Amino acid sequence: MIEEYQVGIDIGGTFTDVVILEPASGRVSLGKKLTSTDNPARAVIEVIREMLERDKIAARQVVKAIHGTTLVTNLIIERKGALTGVLTTRGFRDALEIAREMRYDIYDIFLELPKPLVPRRRRLEVAERLDNRGEVVIPLTLEEAERAARALLALGVESAAISLLHSFRNPIHERMLRDAILAQRPGFPVSLSSEVAPEVREYERASTTVANAYAMPAVRRYMEILEKGLADLGIGGRLYIILSNGGITSPQTASQYPIRLVESGPAGGALAASWVGKQTGQDSVISFDMGGTTAKTCIIQKGNPLRINEFEVGRVYRFKKGSGLPVKIPVIEMIEIGAGGGSIASIGPLGLLKVGPESAGADPGPACYRLGGKEPTVTDADLILGYLNPDFFLGGEMKLDMKLAQAALQEKIAGPLNLSLERAAWGVHEVVNENMANASRIHAVEKGIDPRRFSLVAFGGAGPVHAYQVAEKLRLETIIVPPGAGVCSAFGFLLAPMSFDLSRSYIARLEELQWERLNSIFAELEAKGRELLQDAGVPLPDMQFIRSADMRYAGQGFEITVALPGGEYGPGHLDEFRKAFEKEYQDIYQRLCPEIPIEGVNWRLEATGPRPRIGSGSWWSKGATPAEALKGKRRAYLPGSERYVEVPVYDRYRLPVGVKIEGPAIVEERESTLVMSGPGTAWVDPSGSLMVRLVRP
Repeated sequence: MIEEYQVGIDIGGTFTDVVILEPASGRVSLGKKLTSTDNPARAVIEVIREMLERDKIAARQVVKAIHGTTLVTNLIIERKGALTGVLTTRGFRDALEIAREMRYDIYDIFLELPKPLVPRRRRLEVAERLDNRGEVVIPLTLEEAERAARALLALGVESAAISLLHSFRNPIHERMLRDAILAQRPGFPVSLSSEVAPEVREYERASTTVANAYAMPAVRRYMEILEKGLADLGIGGRLYIILSNGGITSPQTASQYPIRLVESGPAGGALAASWVGKQTGQDSVISFDMGGTTAKTCIIQKGNPLRINEFEVGRVYRFKKGSGLPVKIPVIEMIEIGAGGGSIASIGPLGLLKVGPESAGADPGPACYRLGGKEPTVTDADLILGYLNPDFFLGGEMKLDMKLAQAALQEKIAGPLNLSLERAAWGVHEVVNENMANASRIHAVEKGIDPRRFSLVAFGGAGPVHAYQVAEKLRLETIIVPPGAGVCSAFGFLLAPMSFDLSRSYIARLEELQWERLNSIFAELEAKGRELLQDAGVPLPDMQFIRSADMRYAGQGFEITVALPGGEYGPGHLDEFRKAFEKEYQDIYQRLCPEIPIEGVNWRLEATGPRPRIGSGSWWSKGATPAEALKGKRRAYLPGSERYVEVPVYDRYRLPVGVKIEGPAIVEERESTLVMSGPGTAWVDPSGSLMVRLVRP
């Protein structure tokens, strides 16, 4: 029997990570290469070709490739998307500008609001109107639809977003406008709000639809290039794309709904952390994914990452909620910090040390990369502190230059602040750790969670380097470093099921629900979900449909999501719906308001296939004793002693299972390095993960 392989591809801002997995045995092959920023697909093809040759795997044996990308996020943040036009109901041209009419910081007199992706001159009005029940008040005539289409195309736009008032209740006018555009320009990219985000709240729905249209042409081109590149390699399997909710879908569906990719890459890390936690017997963990450009944390409870149904992208201020463009998509909830290995250290306007959010990225990269970078970064500081081996970065494929790192830090930080080189480097390291710990602490408190009950799953190229100090600040007892931690997000892609989330708004109090209408809504959602899963290759018997609803007390401005049973609904379900809402509300707010009616707002369906099954793998050590794993000793800066100390350095691949080593210590593998910069005990779990138990004073 010919072995079959799957490929996970994660393109980050600094590195492109690739994992090739043989699912039956769990055997993996790992690859990492600097991202080719001019053409991201090029680095992907190069590293896969090298790995196939290195491990003697025939391209035809690869039956599936799963890809996560930051392309959509970058397009919106950098404002490099398509020239987009908008068609909207007469009188609502400025909805994108007016937004919510709220200030996200009432004390900032220089408040800067996010600018719409489409300027006013490319937002056109259409003579039509629906009422709040979806009934036609002013009909859209064929002549008006054709006029609007001509006017929009005459502006030279490359993509169109159509968002009409109340169209989530009745899409007839939006579809007429799309048909008019396609009649004049076949194949033209068009996004309808009734398909992209068919939910209540006009501004959020319009913002999501515009962002979808803005990214659509670039995503279409990118998918074509990547599919062609994989085909040229001889890979016969299908390409799939990971979505922000942690599911995967076909390139065709991803091209139609590119806004669903806005958190595509980070979702893989959360899935991997959830899987690693279960493998080590811990289902409450915090994922800590620190790469070259950013660091991301996600809270995982009962084995599942937290999810939300609205997200902000392109924030004016990264950590201020409300300063970005809202998109109504299902997404794994993560907190992102502009602190990766490539984050630039500088002196702020008050003369204090700051790190990020600017990043040196892959080009030119940190100063020590010898690619022309002049700014000191976190990686340069970690190298100076002795945490990184200059001759074993990426397994020795990439040499780091200590002198260039020292020169950059001395010129930009140590000299101006009158600090020694090691104190300046430790300052950079400490600022990053404090930023990440503080963001994680606030995020946990907002969710009503005590982080001390959780373990930290650390991965990404820089995650294990900083995990010890972050865990210490959060008062966590255990750190879990999975095997192949440097490419863990790419591995997480291979754990994702085929999945797509669908929704429809229908606002009604529970006792006034029209059960026939509700059943019709879920029937339509299931039909669409079945179509998308079939397109992705999921057999009909393997499909699952999971229902939920956004509910609230009448008069409230926000909802909570409540799980619903399947099947046909009727009056007998009224009490079940009410009890499900009250249980969830009680768990969150510790109180109920029994005198206030409950109403449903959005009705949701997750269409999903089965989760992949993966063998246990072969991460067993090649050694029998810690002495065999000892590579030597290296001078490393330890905060407890505030000086450089000779610490043992271990080969991750030769550490025996179950045998304990004591910190301070450094454990190296090809794609990442674990730094135990204080007391603690580490051992390899039978699952292959490296467990670290911190010692409390």
